[in-house]
Amino acid sequence: MKRVFVILIVIILSFGKGFTQCNPFYNLKEGSKWELTSYNAKDKVTGRQVNELRSLEESSNGWVATIYFQSFDKKDDLVYEKEVELECEDGIIKMDMERFIPEESLQAFKDMNMTVEVDNLEWPSDLSVGKTLDDGAITLSGDFLNMKVDVTDRRVENKEKITTPAGTFDTFKVSYNVKMKMMMSRESKAIDYIAEDVGIVRSESYNGNGKLMGYTLLTKHE
Repeated sequence: MKRVFVILIVIILSFGKGFTQCNPFYNLKEGSKWELTSYNAKDKVTGRQVNELRSLEESSNGWVATIYFQSFDKKDDLVYEKEVELECEDGIIKMDMERFIPEESLQAFKDMNMTVEVDNLEWPSDLSVGKTLDDGAITLSGDFLNMKVDVTDRRVENKEKITTPAGTFDTFKVSYNVKMKMMMSRESKAIDYIAEDVGIVRSESYNGNGKLMGYTLLTKHE
């Protein structure tokens, strides 16, 4: 698969000694590990993601991190793994749009000759209630299949306290719309809850009628 530019958003803890903080929501330390677990609307586990920070390099205006990522299905079988980069520049975290591609689609595409083009989402360092955030998009194109996902209308709704198996966090609640097009279009709504030092601790996905379809929680960090 040919990739133009893909960056992974992550949940990371404990900033490494000697690095100037780039963004208060993402603090880094080499060797950090964290886990995200996904559930359906009936609270049944549908999969999990395990991440490990492999390296961290300071740049003139931020840092670049290398993360090893593994994805497991509901039977806890490994279905996907890769090593990716996360970047912070001038206080802006660039967010991986690949999280909006369904796992089954990623598996179908992984052995194909595909081009991935990304207009990254960004997490600025100065979140505040009422603030609007930039849109993002990802396009996968190949010989037989094409897919595009647009994320729009991102807005910081309010502040909320969120509890997960990893702890209780003071968060900003950010809502947005997701439109996926592959042969036919499908629209949904979503919410991210982001906390200082740990990043996104909870994400929720809703269908076009506002019914909860599933959610993801930060379940472990070390």
